[in-house]
Order: sequence, then structure tokens, then C-alpha cells
Amino acid sequence: MAGPDWIRWTLTVLFLAVAAYCVTRLVVARHVPDGYRGCHRALDAAHGMMSFGMAVMCSPVGGPVPVAGWQAVFLVSTAWFVSAWWRRTATEPIGWHGDCQHHVVAGLAMLYMLTAMPHDPEHTAVPWLSGTHGAERALPFVGWLFAGYFFVHATVLGPRVVRAAAPGDTGLPAALTASRVTAACEVFMALGTGYLLVA
Repeated sequence: MAGPDWIRWTLTVLFLAVAAYCVTRLVVARHVPDGYRGCHRALDAAHGMMSFGMAVMCSPVGGPVPVAGWQAVFLVSTAWFVSAWWRRTATEPIGWHGDCQHHVVAGLAMLYMLTAMPHDPEHTAVPWLSGTHGAERALPFVGWLFAGYFFVHATVLGPRVVRAAAPGDTGLPAALTASRVTAACEVFMALGTGYLLVA
């Protein structure tokens, strides 16, 4: 990723904060007997994986897991959401505002960025993703399409950060129904992903 180190470190910390929020939601969900099904956990896991993956891509020092490992993770995640979309599985997102289609696009964008990064066969299996990479295999048109999608997504969700609807009496912990917090996380993730695609 191109850009000054202070921007990269700021994005890294913010993406890690979103990932930590996702993990917190998953931990809290362990104590919820009803009302928080596997599809809800899948949404939290997907947001967490994407946030951590973006943090690694932003970080000047990189992070654990080789490129091939990240590609496998996002391939499986994208396939799961394609299947859920195909079967018209109602995810009924609690807190989150993204549906299956959004996670399919997000997964494909992550796969695109990981594939566009320059790496030879040896680098693909190195157990540490380098923090310095360019985009030798990038297709600018595809990158701009993904970036445009994420900027529109952030624009649509922006008002929900300011005036999120009250969650109602769901009987779930506040961490799982904090619509304003999850909207803010999604807006940041969309803007951060769009920035990385453009950069």
C-alpha cells in the first residue's frame, strides 16, 4: 500500500479496533441462548476477518498468515455468502446493515487486492504477509468499480451513524444491537477499503 506511514498506522489501528469489536460481539453472543443464530455469527466473523485482513494490508510491518492463506479464507467466506444468497437465506443482521450480497462483493474485493499484490510463488507461501507491496497485477477498471461500490455503500450508511433507529426490545445485549456503532464500523470499513483500492 502506498502512502505515508502515519496514515498506514492510523488505518491499521482503526481496522484492528473494528476487528476487536467483532470479536467482542462473538464473545457476548456465546451467552445468548436464543435470537442470535449461526447466520449472525457468520456476519460477525466475516466483518472481523475482513477488518483484520485490511489491518494487515495497511500495516507497514505486515502480519501473520501468507497471501495464500488469506486468499483461502476469503474464498471460503465469499463462497459461504454466495451460497446463502443463492438459497435466499435470511440473515436478519442484528446491528450490522450488510446483507449477503454486500459480503460477496467485499470478499471478491479482498481476493482482488490479495491477487493484485505482486508476489512470486515463493512469496505466496511465506508465513508473513509483507507490509510493502504494490499492485503489479491490478486491473484499474476493476479496482475503480470496487472502490466506487464501497464509497456508495459508505454514503448510504452515513446517515445511520447520526440517527440510528432504536433497536427495540430484542432481549439481546446492547453490544449486539448497537446499530449506530456497527454503522460507524461499516462506514469506516467501506471508506478504508475504497482508499486502499484507490491507493
